[in-house]
Amino acid sequence: MKAEFSHKIALVTGACTPLGTEVVESLARQGVLVAAVDGDGPRLAELVERLQRAGVRIAGRQIDVRSSAAVDALVDQVEREFGPIDAVVSVAAALRPGPALSISDEDWAHSFGVNADGVFHVSRAVATRMVARRRGTIVVVAAHTATVPRTSVAAYAASRAAAIAYTECLAAEVAARGVHCAVVAPDDARRVVDEVGFLLADTVRHPAQSA
Repeated sequence: MKAEFSHKIALVTGACTPLGTEVVESLARQGVLVAAVDGDGPRLAELVERLQRAGVRIAGRQIDVRSSAAVDALVDQVEREFGPIDAVVSVAAALRPGPALSISDEDWAHSFGVNADGVFHVSRAVATRMVARRRGTIVVVAAHTATVPRTSVAAYAASRAAAIAYTECLAAEVAARGVHCAVVAPDDARRVVDEVGFLLADTVRHPAQSA
């Protein structure tokens, strides 16, 4: 456990994915209170129960990140119940593979709904509050597929590219307000955890000055 993280609160989407679970567990074991978010209720309950038995601080929240209203309500609930969110890690992703010319409207919309809209909804909801507090960390996980063309993943790659572009623009706008944004395209989960830890530690070392 890291003493400087003992009062930190992180929100992690896609908590039940292999990568998301590792991020949740690693942050929680470092002392961060983690709000684990996923659309799969049973798996989320299992994850939360397992980690609570291990003695770490974790709370589960089941929502669909495609709904801006649900995301706004989630962020409000987490902050009222636990306190200000210091970090958000967007891991939630949807992959519906298939040839570019065979992508259905539904698969295209679902891919953008989770991979782009979900990142937008979560980032906007937390960044608005972080900017007001002049501190915060936002990390978006995006696969290399978004920048390296491959077959059968056009919807996924396009939606992830949109999320990357949004996050980079957001970063340029909120950096001066003490909010750090980063896009991580991991080869392994450790890179994501290290990036989150680095940015959180940087926020601890260099808190933004009041205007």
